[in-house]
Amino acid sequence: MSTVDKMLIKGIRSFDQENKHVIAFFKPLTLIVGPNGAGKTTIIECLKLACTGEMPPNSRSGHSFIHDPKVLGETETKGQIKLRFKTAAGKDVVCIRSFQLTQKASKMEFKALESVLQTINPHSGEKVCLSYRCADMDREIPALMGVSKAILDNVIFVHQDDSNWPLQDPSTLKKKFDDIFSATRYTKALEVIKKLHKDQAQEIKTYKLKLENLQTLKDAAYKLRESISQDQEKIVSLKAQIKELEGSIEGVGSKIMQSENTMQELRKLQDQISTCTSARSTLFKLQQTQYAALAEENEDTDEELKEWQTKFEERIALLQSKISKLEREMTDEETKTSLLSQTINDSMREIGKLQAEAEAHIVLRRECESTFQKIFVKYNLGSIPEAPFSVEFANNLTKRIRARLLDLEMDLQEQKKSNEIELGLLWDRYVAINTRCSKIEGQKQAKVQLKASILKRLKEKENQRDVAEQELSNLNLSHIDDRERNLQIEVERKTLIVEEKDFESVINQKRTEIFSLEQKIKALYREKDVLASDSEDRVKLDLKREELENCKKKQKKMQVPQISV
Repeated sequence: MSTVDKMLIKGIRSFDQENKHVIAFFKPLTLIVGPNGAGKTTIIECLKLACTGEMPPNSRSGHSFIHDPKVLGETETKGQIKLRFKTAAGKDVVCIRSFQLTQKASKMEFKALESVLQTINPHSGEKVCLSYRCADMDREIPALMGVSKAILDNVIFVHQDDSNWPLQDPSTLKKKFDDIFSATRYTKALEVIKKLHKDQAQEIKTYKLKLENLQTLKDAAYKLRESISQDQEKIVSLKAQIKELEGSIEGVGSKIMQSENTMQELRKLQDQISTCTSARSTLFKLQQTQYAALAEENEDTDEELKEWQTKFEERIALLQSKISKLEREMTDEETKTSLLSQTINDSMREIGKLQAEAEAHIVLRRECESTFQKIFVKYNLGSIPEAPFSVEFANNLTKRIRARLLDLEMDLQEQKKSNEIELGLLWDRYVAINTRCSKIEGQKQAKVQLKASILKRLKEKENQRDVAEQELSNLNLSHIDDRERNLQIEVERKTLIVEEKDFESVINQKRTEIFSLEQKIKALYREKDVLASDSEDRVKLDLKREELENCKKKQKKMQVPQISV
């Protein structure tokens, strides 16, 4: 028999979460007495919740069952129920159920925490804790107590609000009694049995139909076997007949092959006969035509005719030898003509080539003559007759041009030397002027700085004078005036000295000299470029002279061969 020993309540309804309230249950009876609101019903509700997991009615899903956090001035309240009881086997078990109520911004949130069962190991004496989900715990505790959940809920720990359930309507009352006496399981078992019976009856019907179908298939199979055996016997007899027919067919086939061979031989003989008859007819016709073509019938004997035939054959052989000899001679002549035509073609090509070279030589000669005229006109080498020139005259012209070139080269070398000397002198002078200009520029800068320093000192003196005027307003004014006049005279003297040293005019003069020297240098460079262009013309003239000599050599070698055919 299962008994309840102790229960700890913390944070449930009016029980504070800070204090642990332990209630001990005595045997055989425990009376709970107290004023209204003391927590009598709360104890029963905690017992019911610990054993069955069912929340009491009107608890708003646990919100009003847990201690209100607003009362404590906190945002969260935790509740706990610990129940120690003996199982039906006499084993001590502690059931722990924990809850949590949190105050959110707009609502309160209830949460059931993990449930724990504590037992004592009989062998080691240590506590063993097993954690369960709420649903598992709701099934486990009634099983340990050996009492159904319906009895715990409706009889033992029935709530006072639900204690009048025997007075409810018959359907609800029947349901309650079925739950208490576990009749629901039997009714469910009966329903399952009925369903199984119905399913099995349906299966029997289907199996009967299958059996009938299989019986018909069996009968059809027997019939098929009989027909197959009959067909096999027919097949055996037909195979024997087929073998006999195949033997007869082979004999007939051999006879057919023999007859076909004889037919082919007959066809060949018939073809030969037809060809022979056609040849005979053609020969007969030829004989008739030749006989008709004879002017008179030759009455010579066969020996004489054979002799005539041999002579005729000898004559034909002689004529054939002559024909072959003439053919050989003709081939030799053809080869000679081909060689001659080839030589003619080569000669014609050579003539064309030489004519082209002659034309090119004439063009080159004209170009040389025109260049001679241009050179003589350009460099004033004297008068020159009109083209064409003779070879001697051209050689004389080249000699004159060479002499003129030598003179020009000598003049150029002398001019170069003089220009280089003059350029060196001008460069030295330019460098000296530059150095002098840089010195003058430095002196100018120094004078400017000196002038600036003097002006600065003058300003300082003026400032000092102003200060002195203010400080010495009470002193002798005549002495101050004399000193001021002396200072003014000194300033005027210094300014006159600076103005007398007019360096600007000197610098401008030197710049004009530098500019004139640069102009002279540019003129010398231009003259140098002109001389360089003259040297280029001289090089071109040498090239033309070499081309003229080559053309002369080609003209001497040029000869047109005479071709005889």
